[in-house]
Amino acid sequence: MHEMSLMGQLFSIIQEYISNYNLERVTKVVLKVGEMTCVEVSALNFAFKSFAKGTKVEQAELIIERAEAISECRFCGVKYKVDFTNKLCPNCKEFNYNLISGDELVLERLEGE
Repeated sequence: MHEMSLMGQLFSIIQEYISNYNLERVTKVVLKVGEMTCVEVSALNFAFKSFAKGTKVEQAELIIERAEAISECRFCGVKYKVDFTNKLCPNCKEFNYNLISGDELVLERLEGE
Protein backbone atom coordinates (compact mmCIF):
# COMPACT_ATOMS: atom_id res chain seq x y z
CA MET A 1 0.00 0.00 0.00
CA HIS A 2 2.05 2.95 -1.25
CA GLU A 3 -0.65 5.36 -0.05
CA MET A 4 0.85 5.16 3.47
CA SER A 5 4.28 6.27 2.27
CA LEU A 6 2.71 9.00 0.13
CA MET A 7 0.74 10.23 3.12
CA GLY A 8 3.87 10.14 5.28
CA GLN A 9 5.58 12.48 2.82
CA LEU A 10 2.49 14.66 2.66
CA PHE A 11 2.37 14.92 6.45
CA SER A 12 5.99 16.11 6.46
CA ILE A 13 4.86 19.00 4.26
CA ILE A 14 1.78 19.63 6.42
CA GLN A 15 3.91 19.69 9.59
CA GLU A 16 6.20 22.23 7.95
CA TYR A 17 3.20 24.46 7.18
CA ILE A 18 1.92 24.10 10.74
CA SER A 19 5.31 25.15 12.08
CA ASN A 20 5.92 27.99 9.58
CA TYR A 21 2.48 29.55 10.09
CA ASN A 22 2.04 28.72 13.82
CA LEU A 23 -1.25 26.94 13.19
CA GLU A 24 -3.20 25.70 16.18
CA ARG A 25 -5.10 23.24 14.03
CA VAL A 26 -5.67 22.30 10.42
CA THR A 27 -9.29 22.44 9.27
CA LYS A 28 -9.06 21.35 5.64
CA VAL A 29 -6.60 19.53 3.38
CA VAL A 30 -7.27 19.53 -0.37
CA LEU A 31 -5.36 17.10 -2.57
CA LYS A 32 -5.40 16.88 -6.35
CA VAL A 33 -4.87 13.27 -7.43
CA GLY A 34 -4.47 12.33 -11.07
CA GLU A 35 -6.27 9.35 -12.58
CA MET A 36 -2.99 7.79 -13.71
CA THR A 37 -1.31 7.83 -10.28
CA CYS A 38 -2.64 4.40 -9.27
CA VAL A 39 -3.62 5.91 -5.92
CA GLU A 40 -6.63 4.25 -4.31
CA VAL A 41 -8.82 6.96 -2.76
CA SER A 42 -10.11 4.77 0.08
CA ALA A 43 -6.55 3.77 1.01
CA LEU A 44 -5.51 7.43 0.90
CA ASN A 45 -8.39 8.32 3.24
CA PHE A 46 -7.35 5.53 5.62
CA ALA A 47 -3.72 6.71 5.56
CA PHE A 48 -4.81 10.30 6.23
CA LYS A 49 -6.84 9.27 9.28
CA SER A 50 -3.96 7.15 10.56
CA PHE A 51 -1.41 9.95 10.26
CA ALA A 52 -3.81 12.63 11.57
CA LYS A 53 -4.72 10.78 14.78
CA GLY A 54 -3.48 12.69 17.81
CA THR A 55 -2.16 15.64 15.77
CA LYS A 56 -3.32 19.15 14.89
CA VAL A 57 -4.74 17.61 11.70
CA GLU A 58 -7.04 15.10 13.44
CA GLN A 59 -10.27 17.06 12.91
CA ALA A 60 -9.39 18.26 9.40
CA GLU A 61 -11.57 17.53 6.41
CA LEU A 62 -9.75 15.74 3.60
CA ILE A 63 -10.98 16.64 0.13
CA ILE A 64 -9.65 14.67 -2.81
CA GLU A 65 -10.12 16.22 -6.24
CA ARG A 66 -9.51 13.89 -9.17
CA ALA A 67 -7.59 15.21 -12.17
CA GLU A 68 -8.50 13.73 -15.54
CA ALA A 69 -5.77 12.08 -17.55
CA ILE A 70 -5.32 14.32 -20.59
CA SER A 71 -2.76 13.79 -23.30
CA GLU A 72 -1.56 16.11 -26.04
CA CYS A 73 -0.66 14.26 -29.21
CA ARG A 74 2.97 14.84 -30.13
CA PHE A 75 2.10 14.24 -33.80
CA CYS A 76 -0.98 16.37 -34.44
CA GLY A 77 -1.36 18.44 -31.24
CA VAL A 78 -4.88 17.30 -30.33
CA LYS A 79 -5.66 17.13 -26.59
CA TYR A 80 -7.76 14.16 -25.49
CA LYS A 81 -8.65 11.98 -22.49
CA VAL A 82 -6.63 8.80 -22.04
CA ASP A 83 -6.80 5.81 -19.72
CA PHE A 84 -4.57 2.86 -18.89
CA THR A 85 -5.70 0.81 -21.87
CA ASN A 86 -6.15 3.41 -24.60
CA LYS A 87 -3.50 5.93 -25.51
CA LEU A 88 -4.23 6.28 -29.22
CA CYS A 89 -4.91 9.76 -30.52
CA PRO A 90 -8.53 9.92 -31.71
CA ASN A 91 -7.47 12.25 -34.52
CA CYS A 92 -4.38 10.68 -36.14
CA LYS A 93 -4.54 7.21 -34.46
CA GLU A 94 -0.87 7.39 -33.34
CA PHE A 95 0.18 5.92 -29.98
CA ASN A 96 0.94 8.74 -27.60
CA TYR A 97 1.80 9.00 -23.92
CA ASN A 98 2.41 12.72 -23.62
CA LEU A 99 0.39 13.38 -20.45
CA ILE A 100 -0.30 17.00 -19.66
CA SER A 101 -2.45 16.15 -16.62
CA GLY A 102 -3.53 13.10 -14.69
CA ASP A 103 -0.25 11.99 -13.15
CA GLU A 104 -0.09 14.57 -10.37
CA LEU A 105 -0.44 14.21 -6.60
CA VAL A 106 -0.49 17.74 -5.26
CA LEU A 107 -1.27 19.38 -1.94
CA GLU A 108 -3.62 21.90 -3.53
CA ARG A 109 -4.68 23.76 -0.38
CA LEU A 110 -4.27 23.67 3.38
CA GLU A 111 -6.57 25.62 5.70
CA GLY A 112 -6.11 26.18 9.39
CA GLU A 113 -6.24 28.59 12.25
